[in-house]
Amino acid sequence: MNKLLLALQGFEDLGPLQEINMTEEKSDRVEAWLKEDVCPAVEDLINNRTFQSNTLWSASHLSKGAETRERKLLERVDYLLVKLAGQIKTCLPLLDQPTLTEFQLNSIEFMAEKPWFDLVNTEDFVLPTQCLMLNIPNKQHTLNFRKFKQIKTPGDHVCDSMFARIDYWKKFLEQISRVCFRSKSIDNVQCKKEFSSLMYCMGQLDPLIEDLKKACLKPKQKKLRDACVTLSLVYLSYADNPEADWLLRDSSEAEVISQRFRGNAVRPLGEILHVEKRPNGSFVLIKKETALLCIPSAIRKIAQALTDVKTIYEVPDDPDDLIDWACSHARLVLVDHSPRQVFWDGERIESGWDTHPVPWNLLWILASNPGIAVDQGMLSNPKKQSIRSRRDRLKDLLERFDVVNQLIKTVRGQGYRLELDRNNIILLESTGLGCLEIIPTRNASRNFP
Repeated sequence: MNKLLLALQGFEDLGPLQEINMTEEKSDRVEAWLKEDVCPAVEDLINNRTFQSNTLWSASHLSKGAETRERKLLERVDYLLVKLAGQIKTCLPLLDQPTLTEFQLNSIEFMAEKPWFDLVNTEDFVLPTQCLMLNIPNKQHTLNFRKFKQIKTPGDHVCDSMFARIDYWKKFLEQISRVCFRSKSIDNVQCKKEFSSLMYCMGQLDPLIEDLKKACLKPKQKKLRDACVTLSLVYLSYADNPEADWLLRDSSEAEVISQRFRGNAVRPLGEILHVEKRPNGSFVLIKKETALLCIPSAIRKIAQALTDVKTIYEVPDDPDDLIDWACSHARLVLVDHSPRQVFWDGERIESGWDTHPVPWNLLWILASNPGIAVDQGMLSNPKKQSIRSRRDRLKDLLERFDVVNQLIKTVRGQGYRLELDRNNIILLESTGLGCLEIIPTRNASRNFP
C-alpha cells in the first residue's frame, strides 16, 4: 500500500470528526496523523512538476507582471470597475434627490481614482488576509470586506480572495447604479448619453467576470489546485525539515507559514463546553474551558485533498479517464485515436480532426517538438503540400482558440515553432488494442510558458 493510501486509512482510523466531540486528546491524534501519515505522502509529491505548478498556479498566472490570458482578463475587469465608478460619478449631478448616503457618495469618488494596488495578493496563499490592498486606508470598506463571506478552510485562497475583492466592489457599484437609475429625472440628450454609457459599462463587466471565472475556476483544475495548495501547507507546517525551494524564498518562511496555518486554519484557540442534560431533554451549560482544538472541516478538507491528488500518484488505464487525467495535468492535449481530439486548458477544440489529416500532422509534429523549429522535411508526405499552406489551414481550424495560434511562431527560413513548455503538453496515441499510451515530447533548450 502506498503512502497516500496509508494516510487515507489513517484518517478513517481517527473516527468521526465533529465540532461537538472534538477534544484536546483527539486534536493531538489529528496532528500526529498530519505529521506521521500525511507529510510522508506529500513528500513523495513535493518535487513533482505537476504538484508544484498547481500549487503556484494562482501566483504565477494572476499576479501583477504575469503575461497570461488570466492576468489580462483580470486587468480588464480592474479597468472596468474603475470605469464604472467614474461613470456613476458623472451621472450623480443628473439625479433628482438621490437617496445615497455620504459614505456611498464618498466611496464613488474614492473608487473612481482606483484606490487599490491590485486585486491579487499572494499573501493570501496561507489564509485569506481579508484586505482590499488599498493605496489609501479606508476603515469602513476594510471592515465591510472583513464581514464579506470568505471560505477559510485550506485551499487556493490567492484565487478565491481575488474573486472576493471583485465581488465586493461589483456589488457595491451595482447597488449605487440601481439608485442612479431610480433617481434619474433630467431627460435631455446629455442625460441619455451618460446613462447609456453607464448601462454599457455594467453590461461589459458581467460577461468579462464570467470569462475570468471560466479561465480560473474550471472544476477539475481548481479542485487539483486546492488540493496541492492544502497539502503543501500541511507539509510546510508539520514536516520536520520541509524542503521546498520552489515554494519558499528562504527557509525561515516555513516557520512563519507553520505558525499561521497551524494556529489559524488547523488548531486555533477555542473552547470546550461542558453541558449537562436535563430530564426534559434540554442541555444546560456547566462550564467553559479554553483549549486548542482542531477544526473538523479543515481536517476533512485535508483528507479530501489526499483523494484529489490520486491522479498525480497513479496514471489511469481507461482511455476516457486517461484523457481526463491528461487535461488536468497539461494545457495542450492531443489524442491520436479515433476520433482524434485536441484539448486546450481542458476544453475540447472541435474541428473534425479526422477529416483534416494534413493540418493534424503539423500540429502533432509541433507538439512533439516544443521549442524546436519544424520544417517541411519533418512532416508526413513532405512533397504533397507546403508547410505554409498546412499552417494556414491549421490556423483556420484553431480560429476559436487564438491563444494556441499565438503560440505557433514563424521561424524565418525554416518553418514554425510551438512556444510551449513540454511539461504543458501531453500526447496520447492509440496502442491498437483499445488503449492509449503517453508519447514523450522532445526536450527543447529554451523554456516557454
